[in-house]
Amino acid sequence: MAVASSFVFLQVRSFQRSTVSHRIHHSIHRIIGTCYSTTSTTYLSALSEKDETFLFQALEHAKSGLGHTYPNPAVGCVLVRQDTDEVVGSGFHPRAGFPHAEIFALLEAAGHVSDGVAAAKEVLLEGNAETTQIDQLVATYKSENGAAELFANTFEEIPVTAYVTLEPCCHHGQTPPCSASLILAKASRVVVGFRDPNPRVDGGGVQMLQDAGIEVDMAEGKINEQCAALVDSFVKRITPKDYEQDYGWLNGAMNSALRRVAGNKKREDTLAQVTWTGHVKAADEAGVDRLELDPDWLERADEHLWKEELLNLRLNKAVGKKKLARRLGERIASDLNAHVAQTVGHTVLLYRPGVPAVLDLEALVENSKSETETG
Repeated sequence: MAVASSFVFLQVRSFQRSTVSHRIHHSIHRIIGTCYSTTSTTYLSALSEKDETFLFQALEHAKSGLGHTYPNPAVGCVLVRQDTDEVVGSGFHPRAGFPHAEIFALLEAAGHVSDGVAAAKEVLLEGNAETTQIDQLVATYKSENGAAELFANTFEEIPVTAYVTLEPCCHHGQTPPCSASLILAKASRVVVGFRDPNPRVDGGGVQMLQDAGIEVDMAEGKINEQCAALVDSFVKRITPKDYEQDYGWLNGAMNSALRRVAGNKKREDTLAQVTWTGHVKAADEAGVDRLELDPDWLERADEHLWKEELLNLRLNKAVGKKKLARRLGERIASDLNAHVAQTVGHTVLLYRPGVPAVLDLEALVENSKSETETG
């Protein structure tokens, strides 16, 4: 695999496929309608040992994006010729707003970049000349008929299996649906490590691929569990909650209980804590509102909250005045769907119920009442 310092991009090519692109563009829009009709989704045979080997490669690539993709999941993809077992493209999802793993793999397979994984890694290294070239490809991909321009009929003459750790998406978000791009490229088969429980997908990607005549197999057993573990926090984020996320149900007694638990944890040195790592310090409210919330930092905070439910934010490097810490804390809490339980100086205590819940607030409140009565 090429390293970043020696990473070489092939020149972005222009294509004369307007007729093909126009026809495929309309057919894909028709197919996307199946994304939200998943009741007839079926899967084929169990995976072979070779399948699991290639899916494990995709899993390893996905780990390169782990910690950088918030609020998206980390995903990896490997494209393999069925007749020769040659890997013709690999990729992973580097950051939200950029193409997904399947697209970086397709960019390599179609000859737009020399190494899809290295191209994705360049996204994580801001300010490089190569990143500018990636931006050009991304702009093309996001444009109308861009996916067809880049990928149409890439595998028309060769049978290719796509190994993806998470079910390919089937909806338009910041980028076009990956399932549509695999259809455009004429992939023969797709092996999925874990079905995406996101209500916007949830089998719709598989259905879309199958409706286009592509064979789809789902992983089972250990490799499926490994793919699921990789997106655990993402799954928790998109899982419907059994509580109101405006936290209007939290009363004063519950907030007091949370602060008491946090205080005990702090004395025991077990309270999860994240320190602001940004390089800009806000001097007023407008400055706080302009501060960039680094997705890598948010991912760490998100992970702590799922595990511990309570998280202490140290924001002294972000704001000069203590009163601004509360404002920034509210911004961060909103992004993480969390609740500001306390602000002391430049520190903000966040609370968010886990999936499943870690703290029993009602029990904590009752225990506090009992201690008060017996005391």
